[in-house]
Amino acid sequence: MTPTPDLDARLDLGPGERPGGGSVGRPGDEPAGRLDVRLLGVVEVRRDGVPVPIPSGRPAVVLAALALRPGAVVSQATLTRLLWPVDQPEHPRAALQTHVARLRALLGRAAVESAGEGYRLGLPPDVVDVARFRALFTAARAADEPAHELALLDEALELWRGNPLAGLWPDTLARQTAPSLLDEVLTAAERAHEIRRTLHGPDDGLVRELRELVAAHPHRERAAGQLMLALTAQGRQGDALAVFHDTVRALRALGRRPGTELADLHGRLLAGTAEAVPSAIDQPERRSALPAPAATPVAVTQAPAQLPARPPSFVGRADEVAALTTALRDGPPPDGRCRTVVVSGPGGTGKTTLALRVAHELRDRYPDGQLFADLRTSTDASALGTDALAALLRTLGVGGSDLPPCPHERAELFRQLCAGRRLLVLLDDADPETVATLLPPDPGSAVIVTSRRRLPTLPADARVDLGMFSESEARRLLGSVVGPDRLAAEPEATAAVLERCAGSPLAVRIAAGRLATRPAWPIGHFAGRLRDGDRLGELRAGGLAVRTMLDATYLSLQPVQAQRYRLLAALPGTAVDPETAAVVWDVDVAEARRLLDRLADIRLVEPLDAGAYGWHDLVDDHVRAVADPVSAAEARRRLLGHLLLSLRNARLTLRPGDRVPGLPEPPRDCPGGRPFADRCEIHAWLHPRRTLLVSLARAELARGEYPAVDHAAGMLVLLDAVARECCDSGDDEETARTVLRAAAQPSDPAITAAAWTNLTLVLAAQHRLDEALEAAGRAIGLRRELGDRYGELIMFENQACIHVEAGRYQDAVDVIEACVDDREFLSPQVRARCLRTRARGHAGLGRVADARADLAAANAVETPQPVSYDAHYEAVVAVAVHRAAGEREPALRSCRHAVEVAEALGSTWMRALSLLDTARTLRHFGADGSEAAADAVAVAAENRHVRLAAEARAELALSAGGR
Repeated sequence: MTPTPDLDARLDLGPGERPGGGSVGRPGDEPAGRLDVRLLGVVEVRRDGVPVPIPSGRPAVVLAALALRPGAVVSQATLTRLLWPVDQPEHPRAALQTHVARLRALLGRAAVESAGEGYRLGLPPDVVDVARFRALFTAARAADEPAHELALLDEALELWRGNPLAGLWPDTLARQTAPSLLDEVLTAAERAHEIRRTLHGPDDGLVRELRELVAAHPHRERAAGQLMLALTAQGRQGDALAVFHDTVRALRALGRRPGTELADLHGRLLAGTAEAVPSAIDQPERRSALPAPAATPVAVTQAPAQLPARPPSFVGRADEVAALTTALRDGPPPDGRCRTVVVSGPGGTGKTTLALRVAHELRDRYPDGQLFADLRTSTDASALGTDALAALLRTLGVGGSDLPPCPHERAELFRQLCAGRRLLVLLDDADPETVATLLPPDPGSAVIVTSRRRLPTLPADARVDLGMFSESEARRLLGSVVGPDRLAAEPEATAAVLERCAGSPLAVRIAAGRLATRPAWPIGHFAGRLRDGDRLGELRAGGLAVRTMLDATYLSLQPVQAQRYRLLAALPGTAVDPETAAVVWDVDVAEARRLLDRLADIRLVEPLDAGAYGWHDLVDDHVRAVADPVSAAEARRRLLGHLLLSLRNARLTLRPGDRVPGLPEPPRDCPGGRPFADRCEIHAWLHPRRTLLVSLARAELARGEYPAVDHAAGMLVLLDAVARECCDSGDDEETARTVLRAAAQPSDPAITAAAWTNLTLVLAAQHRLDEALEAAGRAIGLRRELGDRYGELIMFENQACIHVEAGRYQDAVDVIEACVDDREFLSPQVRARCLRTRARGHAGLGRVADARADLAAANAVETPQPVSYDAHYEAVVAVAVHRAAGEREPALRSCRHAVEVAEALGSTWMRALSLLDTARTLRHFGADGSEAAADAVAVAAENRHVRLAAEARAELALSAGGR
């Protein structure tokens, strides 16, 4: 049956009149015309057949909520939960009144009436298509003649235009109510097809309509059975059997099996008796009215036993099993409610397996039966908890006309039927918004709830939150299915399979199933498929699939949330902080944090330390599988530009007077860089993001696309410069070498020259002085080719420092001469730094007077800030000069000052270096420097400054030996 868009029953409203008579205000207050509120499809309103522009979003939700219960009061609290299911506004009542006022302005003040603490639809029920549909359905079931019944059903089905309540946002109301509305419509359609087949036979038109219905709703067993019968009557038994198998597959995808009626029909098809023996499918019951709530609970003659089989291979979780069984078995029952436990955790962690293990342990304590409901709250709306609740009610004896159409009424009836019984109920994959309504009221019953969310507001006697398996637990599970001997025969391949399963119990169980059913496969063969192929595609066996599990959670996201989830593919790793996410998603940080919290609620991501969020390797595979490469590339470009500008700001904050050579132009329209107040703020931002910066840059260099190559290389050279000063990363050469080794070189040689400069400093810090001088020469050559006199002079100063470290003091003095008198290219700060370097050279040569003159000249050119890199360098040079002059106390005072500046800067590298210099100075003057040397060892070792730690240990040995 194809829904048609128009209908006949409408309401005439004249000016100043309200339905049922009575004034609603001054004449002209109310818009004139015939109103029609449509919910059986996209939510809309028409006046005299012309659409009324109801604002999309929350006003439409208010209208739909009231129209579903015309004349009944819907509380403000209920409306508030529907309009703001996650974050309520600061003043929800005022915000709700605003949306009500917008509806009244369009529909007339009488349309939405205030009533106590809520609102109601002030229009006759038949203005709403749902009410007219139900009235026609009731009349049809009371009709005496099949032809009359069919005519009324066809009239009712003309009101159906598509998925009920479509287009509502937020979609909480649609998710809660649309499944039951759709069930009502499909029930009417199936009944109409039954009558049409009886009256007119299985013609091609009926077969076509049934095929359309079954294709759109493959889990509808009655429709599938009707199509099978119609095809069989046409002599198409093969096609009928194909319909059965397609329906079975659809039901299995929902975790269900075909019912007895469809299975019986299948058996009769195989036996060739489908048309000879009537069944419940082809001989439906007559009903006198639309299903209504049962007034009295129906007795159940046999205790239900719905628990799926005990898990065949259960590994680990001993503490969790103990906690849950104790809560459901021991101690006094809680007051006013049943015993309840909650098992939460990300998808694939074995929540259902654990719940079944506990349920089977306790089933004998609940003699009135065990109920199981797979609520599947994150899958297609037509297969949500409404169907599961209907199945529970049928198990408890409620069916046919006694089955209420409304989810709330079904939940209420379910609680009534559970009263006074000792039942064990397992609610699997539960939604926090609805699970509380399914709890039996008596303390004699018990409920086990599983959910991805932690459900903190649900009263519970015990809670466990599952994580991934340890390596040993995963190995035990794999071995329990595959066999320990087979694992022992291929230990490396077994380790590779477990590594690719990444601790996911679901992934391990699937891998075990695939290997167990393929005994000829070497484990190494499967490990290779997991490594080199589509890992999510390989992790599929029978009805289990990691991708299906992740798809189900992903599909529960709102469209905007899903789009941002996909954009996580722009990141090179499996972690993000709100600030970085805000750049990737092009939103503010507060909005990014809200979405990350939402993703954490449904366990796609998990909170990490320092406010960051991370996700599992298998989730990362899924993100990249559903991502749009174009959108991800755009987000990556935006992030790269933002990080590049942030590092530039950090560099200028650390050295305000320095130029930043080799910095490429950032991408256009990228967010501005992050500003920094001081060194501590830079360190707090940069240290946790270093891995992200390096990984992102390496990925862009590997892609080889310009200008991203220039941006990535420029970011790495800036990262080196900032991290060396701020985060004590002076002995890491890989960042510079990543730029220099990249197949796609920066288009600007200045960036490459900057990388050689950074490598020079790293090698010097590692005391690989000859290599450092060679790298410096490469940098100088490039600077000279570029005509970059400033960069060339900076490298001369670096070369001079290397010569000082090597004890080649005269070479240092000779090299630095080109710098000290330069006033054209060098800033006062850099000129002062060059003078201090020459002072070190003079001190090494014993020319104390020249060294003092250079120090004085440096301070005359530029006095460093008290807490700065230059202040520390000035103290280091002063130590060398005083030591050369034989001035013990001034030298030690300068040592202490250097340590103090390093501590103020928060630089463990500078602190360890200054402590080592202190120990050497004490030993130079014949004193015991072992305490300072030991401190230097401790600081360097703790902060992984390998070369410094080695030098400090050597100095400690010399000090202890009195040398």
